[in-house]
Amino acid sequence: MSSRIIIKSLPRDITRDKLVSHVQKICPGVEVTDCNLKYTRDGVFRKFAFVGFNSSQDATTTCRKLNGTFITTTKIQTDMAADVGDGSIKAWSKYSARAKMKELAEGGKKKNNDAEADGETEMTKPQDVEEKEEAKPGRTGFVIKMKGFSGFYSEKTVKEFFKPIKPLKIRIPRNAQKKPMGVAFVEFSTEKDLEQAMGRNKNFINGKKIFLKKSAEEVVEKKASAPPVWEVKAKESEAQVESIGESGRLFVRNLWFGMTEEELEKVFGKFGPLAEVVLPVDPLTKKVKGFAHVVFVFPEHALKAYTELDYTSLHGRLMHILPGRENSSEDVSNEQSSYKKKKDLQQKANSSNSHNWNALFLGANAVADAMAKKYNTDKSRILDSDAKGSVGVRMALGETQIVAETRDFLLSHGVALDSFGQAAGERSKTVILVKNLPTGVTSDELREIFSRHGSVARVVMPPTGITAVVEYLEPSEARQGFLKLNFSKFRSIPLYLEWAPMGVFSTPAPSPVTKVEKKEEKEEDMDAKEGDEDDKDDNNNDGDDGGNDDGQMKTEQDESTEPEPEEGSTIFVKNLNFATTDEQLRQHFCDVGTVQSATVAKKKDPKKPGELLSMGYGFVQFMKKAEAMEALKMLQNSDLEGHKLELKLSTRPASQVRGRQKQVATKQTSSKILVRNIPFEANKKEIEELFKVFGELKFVRLPKKLRGTGPHRGFAFVDFLTKEDAKRAFNALCHSTHLYGRRLVLEWAEAEESLDELRRKTAQHFSDDGPKKKVSKSSIMKDLE
Repeated sequence: MSSRIIIKSLPRDITRDKLVSHVQKICPGVEVTDCNLKYTRDGVFRKFAFVGFNSSQDATTTCRKLNGTFITTTKIQTDMAADVGDGSIKAWSKYSARAKMKELAEGGKKKNNDAEADGETEMTKPQDVEEKEEAKPGRTGFVIKMKGFSGFYSEKTVKEFFKPIKPLKIRIPRNAQKKPMGVAFVEFSTEKDLEQAMGRNKNFINGKKIFLKKSAEEVVEKKASAPPVWEVKAKESEAQVESIGESGRLFVRNLWFGMTEEELEKVFGKFGPLAEVVLPVDPLTKKVKGFAHVVFVFPEHALKAYTELDYTSLHGRLMHILPGRENSSEDVSNEQSSYKKKKDLQQKANSSNSHNWNALFLGANAVADAMAKKYNTDKSRILDSDAKGSVGVRMALGETQIVAETRDFLLSHGVALDSFGQAAGERSKTVILVKNLPTGVTSDELREIFSRHGSVARVVMPPTGITAVVEYLEPSEARQGFLKLNFSKFRSIPLYLEWAPMGVFSTPAPSPVTKVEKKEEKEEDMDAKEGDEDDKDDNNNDGDDGGNDDGQMKTEQDESTEPEPEEGSTIFVKNLNFATTDEQLRQHFCDVGTVQSATVAKKKDPKKPGELLSMGYGFVQFMKKAEAMEALKMLQNSDLEGHKLELKLSTRPASQVRGRQKQVATKQTSSKILVRNIPFEANKKEIEELFKVFGELKFVRLPKKLRGTGPHRGFAFVDFLTKEDAKRAFNALCHSTHLYGRRLVLEWAEAEESLDELRRKTAQHFSDDGPKKKVSKSSIMKDLE
């Protein structure tokens, strides 16, 4: 339903402000989003207007209450506005050429009737009527185009120029501001008058030379009634459709100034997946500018959105959609740029992808600088290979200490570090994670850099200054800052930026304060010095968040006590359509029972870094095993997105089935740690040196290839004397410890775990259902029943 109404029979002296005031007087509390009074091209008010509202309910209520009310002494009429191009509504205007011709004809009939009643019928001859019809504008074709005007001019000026020749009609085109455009079209009744008028060529008006040119086609072209908006759009749509079909980009204008990106995503997301939605915001008022850029993943979805949404009402305003332009990068096309520069530009172009970087990543150079500053020594001594101990171990331990201090600081300032464990979770649009900062950077310096691209709500940076979290107030400003600063050089090293996951801050951002509010606040402080103590008390009361913390703890406790799915309640689904999503897979199985999770297996796209591709199979986990068995019977060989599904019961552990969810540390069962991703240049002595800092070791075993010859296999077993020492080492090294540039991955190993057991687990990890075993036909039929 439309959110716009039409108000007719308005008084001639009505203005936009008066009309809005009358609407809000009759319907208080209703927000008017648009008010458009209609005029002719000559500036004559047509006595009606369109008024838009925030919702269709407000429009319906206002239309009912406003109908029949009075503005001064004029009774107005209201009705719901129809969409542009509605075939059930016939556009008509008494100011159109056809209406004027009809009015002239009716006027002639009335004159004849009056003359007949007075006995004067004979005076009106048929040929007189024909001459009048021939003398109508647009029928002679004798037209002169005048140009060269300067300053103000009118029809009277043109008549004075051609005296004693009498023009049949004078038309002066005007712009949107109702000002003359420097030209005029003059029509004459006969060819003789036209030739005489051309003799005035290059004469002067107000000291300016006027040029005349015959324009016989102008009358027919200009006299034709203007086609409706939707017919003009249909003629121009071919080029627009072609442009949208190639780029998938839309430029949307005439939006309500209270629009948000979330609402825009909801409106356009119905037609297909969106790649980007940009809603620019004014840096001073913090309100949207009234237009947006929408980019679809698939251009055909953009065409569908353009066809169905163009000139439709949204929040009481008619959206106008045009083809969007792709951002041009002149630097990328420069053939003379070096390979390194081209690579940096390519990284910037792909920087908006949701890479799953390490949240606490520290570059080796930054670690060395931080260690030198912390221990008041030279950087060269830390990197000295002749010093006692391994340089790699020394750097790894330094990084571990810095990471521990950084974690404690971020947690104490409301940063939820656990949210970074979600590998493919939804990313924030306002919070940016800044990494690889040089030592000595202050939060004020970082705020100044990011504030150049928008209003920064807060900057959280640990004392080491190597990692920081920056939050913007507006998504569009955050996107601008991200694109401009990512991979940019800062103190001779590049900045690494990443969009933080949703929920990275446990506390809301400070409310935005505009320059006007700051000025008013300053004046209030100067006028109210005596009430400082009361204000401090109020501020202290407002800042009490104790209740929120309790509520958050209760929520976490409730989440931790959620019922776990039963064993054997997971189904392995094969032959999936590569376009099938997790939600579509869930909906296909939700009628059978309660679906705990539905995950389509994905892999990284080698052609598009940061994006994932479906592998054609997935897993569906129910809460109960009986529901999974029921799904096997009911949905075996069922159709989903044109593919016949192949189902069977999965024996994989639940932790592997749930896909890319929050990463949780495995439970400690012994004092033995399995260390993966060990660099091949590292040796057993260095592993011992790294772990013995946290307690006494039983042994360190580094399995090798080819019966003890050649390099090790990239993992090791580290066993401590006590579980407490093992836990201390695990908690310190599991977050972000790199050895020779490779991040160590730690897991708790079972006490009896051997190399054969590890091989079995690895084989099971890469197989669908683990080791194959023979199953009798009778047992299969029993399970299906």
